Amino acid sequence: MYFMQRRNFLKTSGIFSLGFCASRFNVIAGPFAPGELGYAIPEDKKLDPHWVKSLYNRGDVTRYLKSKNELQYIGMPVGGITTGTVYLGGDGRLWLWDIFNDNREGVQPKEVEWDSDVLGGGKKVRSRDGASYVKPAKNGGEVEQGFAFKITVGTKTMIKKMEASDWDEIIFEATYPMAKIHYIDKLLPLEITADVYSPFVPLDDKNSSIPATIYSFHFKNKTSESINISVLGWLENKVCLTSAKQTDTRCNTVIEGKFAGVEGSIKNKEIIQKQAADLGTMGIAALTGNAKIQTDFSLPVTEKSFLVSNIVPVEKNPDEKLLAAITITLMVKPRSEKKAHFVIGWHFPHLTLDAVIKDKGRNYNNWFKSSKEVLQYVNDNFDNLSSASNLWKETWYNSTFPWWFLERTFVNTSTLATTTAHRFETGRFYAWEGVGCCQGTCTHVWQYAQAMGRIFPSIEKNTREHVDLGLSLQPDGMIWYRGECAKSPAIDGQAGTILRILREHQMSADDRFLKKNWEKIKTAVQFVITQDRNKDGMEDTPLENTLDAVWDGEISWLVGLCIAAVKAGEVMAKEMNDEEFAAICGEYVAKGRKNMETELFNGEYFIHRPDAIKGRKNLGSYNTSHIDQVFGQSWAHQVGMGRILDKDKTVSALRALWKYNFTPDVGPYIKIHKGGRPYALAGEGGMIMNTNPKNEDRPYGESQTWQLGYFHECMSGFEHQVASHMMAEGLTDEAMILTRMIHDRYHAAKRNPFNEIECSDHYARAMASYGTFITACGFEYHGPKGYIKFAPKINPENFRAPFIAAQGWGTYTQVQAPEKTISEIQVKYGFLKITAFCTEVLHTVSEIAVISKGKKIAASFKQVGNNCIVQLLSPGIITTNQKISIKCI
Repeated sequence: MYFMQRRNFLKTSGIFSLGFCASRFNVIAGPFAPGELGYAIPEDKKLDPHWVKSLYNRGDVTRYLKSKNELQYIGMPVGGITTGTVYLGGDGRLWLWDIFNDNREGVQPKEVEWDSDVLGGGKKVRSRDGASYVKPAKNGGEVEQGFAFKITVGTKTMIKKMEASDWDEIIFEATYPMAKIHYIDKLLPLEITADVYSPFVPLDDKNSSIPATIYSFHFKNKTSESINISVLGWLENKVCLTSAKQTDTRCNTVIEGKFAGVEGSIKNKEIIQKQAADLGTMGIAALTGNAKIQTDFSLPVTEKSFLVSNIVPVEKNPDEKLLAAITITLMVKPRSEKKAHFVIGWHFPHLTLDAVIKDKGRNYNNWFKSSKEVLQYVNDNFDNLSSASNLWKETWYNSTFPWWFLERTFVNTSTLATTTAHRFETGRFYAWEGVGCCQGTCTHVWQYAQAMGRIFPSIEKNTREHVDLGLSLQPDGMIWYRGECAKSPAIDGQAGTILRILREHQMSADDRFLKKNWEKIKTAVQFVITQDRNKDGMEDTPLENTLDAVWDGEISWLVGLCIAAVKAGEVMAKEMNDEEFAAICGEYVAKGRKNMETELFNGEYFIHRPDAIKGRKNLGSYNTSHIDQVFGQSWAHQVGMGRILDKDKTVSALRALWKYNFTPDVGPYIKIHKGGRPYALAGEGGMIMNTNPKNEDRPYGESQTWQLGYFHECMSGFEHQVASHMMAEGLTDEAMILTRMIHDRYHAAKRNPFNEIECSDHYARAMASYGTFITACGFEYHGPKGYIKFAPKINPENFRAPFIAAQGWGTYTQVQAPEKTISEIQVKYGFLKITAFCTEVLHTVSEIAVISKGKKIAASFKQVGNNCIVQLLSPGIITTNQKISIKCI
């Protein structure tokens, strides 16, 4: 028999309260008799209904504990987006330090030994195959950095380093983009916490792209006498990490100004002239002028370390450690609190990637010319940067959604703060699929990533204009799927890019983006239409797809994506008053939908119809259950296009995925089906990419190539896509369970919670998780029209969640009863232009009331099914800290 084990938490009280589950390992599914496993996936999942119900509990922030050995793998990215990778470890120290432009593959490039037959006989696992999944990287790195506290209470003095071994307990709160770490000593009458982050403000890509990490320490004196605290922070100068020679000298110099800081650099004319990739500067500062500075600091930390001050410039050879340190001293009065702020910054602007890419350098070099300027900017703007970042954290997590759900759907946004994602000095965004692996901002991967387009839409718009509709667009409308790195199309990437164009238009304040690019957009849509060789509305031209193959025939997930893309073309054409092209698109969509539902639906799920001539000669999904089979409809929900496929057939397909592809324990499946990469292991749940419910012989075709291994994997980006779609279609239990399975696979006791892995670390496709948040809110938005909709799928009777619009963000709340629905939109940052509002109601609406700034606003309404659409007679602007209330009675 097989039992599913799931990691849960010990529930206690106060600061140690860890959520809603009862024990570290609980059996939540099964038991299953051998006959119930069928082809190793049970049709009846036998999930504990109490566990399923618990997934909806609000719970509490996820806290990882030293005492449970949950800190060693934590690596939360805490640098600015597109500025490199710096990890925050579980005990608060920084590690990894992938800021030196060495273009490594994987967070710690390696090939690990793994004693398992899952790969089909191989024991070597590369970074791109899941090395960090089976043997996660541990806290450690190239740069020496840390903090220490000297605490004096009365006549007693204690020195505590910010290292796990120095504390009875350390608690790490996993709230990206700002972690909170608690340091606990049973004998210490002082609460110490650290908020560690890089400034992160949705819609503000500049201030979210600062190459810096902030430490904000908070000290709370619990005694009746004053406590003296000295905080010592240090940083090693590792400029020219790999290119430095013994004849070079690294230098530390004091930064003059209103704050205390030291900048590290190097002296070498040859390196400077060649602009070596790792040439730059790095520094540390305390945001106060009252501090002791050490340009030449040495470990270990002693009481004397806090007293030394040496401010003369110092130089050392690369084989000697050169550290800088800053000390500040505070006196915390009885029953009172104080804060201290430190900043670590870096500036390594000489980024060069693939030789075919002409863009070079880092975008932050447009704003800063050294780490000194980075530190100065953070100091000068600290109040705004810290308050806006804190405001976003509070806005995101102050929701009625479960804490774990908010964490998992947002955490993959941290991929933008790793070396998966870059931005050149020209402003061009460029990304790998995962860290250092698979170049060219691949369209068929990045189309899954919903996060950036919603949180930093200006970056996505820039990418659409300058890459997809710029250097990649060909005269026939074909878009190179890896930019200049692969001058060919991928049909799913092409379709997804068109859908992203619609999303970027909707996330704009006006229609200038659409108008400016319309003729190019038309050619891209037309290219999709022309790939339908037999003119039945179902794409059938063999082209590359995201499973790294060229498939023949009519494939449901590709056909559906193309239908969705052409539908997006129709929507945009109508907005452009291009009725002729809208009609062309409409005809394709209608024909494609009819034929897809008739020809590719087998009565239970959508399939791959073989090519009439080639048959099943080549690899394909054929009569199997493929994870992306209704991806086109999933995309339609993300951009508010309504139905492109019949609801009953779509839901049937999703239920088939649950029945045939989801398992609460992948162990039995991967024991039989070998060759897949290890992204889920025995004892862990997930959704298998492609399964064979009909038990056919050679179900994936006659030519079983290496890509077949993909079919037996659990790739989280695809799983998030399905979860978001299930949420949109009302399969909320299934969506929550699948998302929770991924969340638990990345529990800190097993591996890094911030690193969802596919082809290398921090894989871009995993940002599909944000799409599950979008559909859970029932969020639709059209900035140029001033239209916004919420239709919560979880707790609609008492709902609160964040939202991001084109020019502002804030909180939406809703109270719903059988006879009325009261909605409120509060803007926390920027402003919201609103002309029309829509929500789902449970009753027939007879009247509405719209209140803003204490005044009733003239509006009309209409009800279409359960949707109540409120139209303001004059467009309204809701500014920061203002609200608008809508009552549907």
